[in-house]
Amino acid sequence: MDASINLAGKINVGVDYLDGYIRKVNVQSSRPTELTRLLEGKSPDEVIQRVPLLYSLCSCAQTIAALMAIESAQGQQIASQTLQARKLLLLAETTKELGLRLGRDWLDSANLLHLPELLNWFADFRAQLAWCLQLNPSVPEKRFPLPRFISELEGMLKNITGPDELQFKEAVYAQSKTHPIGKTVADLSEKYDGISLGPACPEMDLSSDYLDWQLNQRGQNFCALPQGEGGCFETSIWTRNCKRSMIKESKLLTINPIAQRFLALLLELKAMPHRLLQVDDEELIRSDKPGFAWVEAARGALIHRVTMATSNNGDEHINQYRVIAPTEWNFHPQGTLVSMLEGVKVPEDKAADLVGKLILSVDPCVAYEVEVN
Repeated sequence: MDASINLAGKINVGVDYLDGYIRKVNVQSSRPTELTRLLEGKSPDEVIQRVPLLYSLCSCAQTIAALMAIESAQGQQIASQTLQARKLLLLAETTKELGLRLGRDWLDSANLLHLPELLNWFADFRAQLAWCLQLNPSVPEKRFPLPRFISELEGMLKNITGPDELQFKEAVYAQSKTHPIGKTVADLSEKYDGISLGPACPEMDLSSDYLDWQLNQRGQNFCALPQGEGGCFETSIWTRNCKRSMIKESKLLTINPIAQRFLALLLELKAMPHRLLQVDDEELIRSDKPGFAWVEAARGALIHRVTMATSNNGDEHINQYRVIAPTEWNFHPQGTLVSMLEGVKVPEDKAADLVGKLILSVDPCVAYEVEVN
């Protein structure tokens, strides 16, 4: 295992299996939740330089959350063009992350999505909007060529989403033997036929005031094991898309919950060109308390909270820095995995595969390992 994976940590899931049932699920994370101590005592500019180095996955979302938290702590007003550029970057990075997950882990042999082309698309997208990834940036006069990027993305996604809603539904439901997407949905439903999973945790919709209070009271302990008074929550691709009409249809068709989550990923990718076009309508960033920022990253809600202090020489520095990443909600030791898997009746030869596919569908930001005992 390389050093980058060691730095990022890992999710270990132990399953106690007995007499045809999953009796207990043990979720353990080695993710380092105290990396933010490396940011404390630094100037705002130093923090913005270090954040993408510490958090290389979804580095745009992490940087934008850091910027918004620091700017709100400083009382800065953000130009509408800057906010729009940051929201565009969030959507583009989510597109990249979802595309990589789909191409590498769900449809790796189908060649429906050319990943090098997607990575180049995102690199160009990011390079042209890099100006907004700094504190109090100046808005360039040159206009961002959004129509070109949308057209290129539509071209990359056409083999997945089809030209219209009808053909997309046909690929999912009617072409189970000929289209890779329909085959994946059918295979997941067939493989886990008769296996009833438990309910997922509800969507995380806690207020900024509540989260801020918990961060003050529990600090890094809350960052590592976040939950609300009512229990655990999920914030993910699934929670963003589970109310879509096609997901509701799939439930009526009794499609397996893991296949439903696969569909949620597809539906979000399918919607990306339109969302980029209508970016001003997107609620992707929230900064409603000084020093607090909530950003919708690829895998869910990402929260940064900072407090500032002033040195004797008048220079500002970060006094305290806290981050709650989506993976800490989604892979909580009493979270969605436990809720959906404990007590489930499943053949022994399918147990490890079932757990692994559910983990994949929740989508951790780090490597994971499953052990069935």
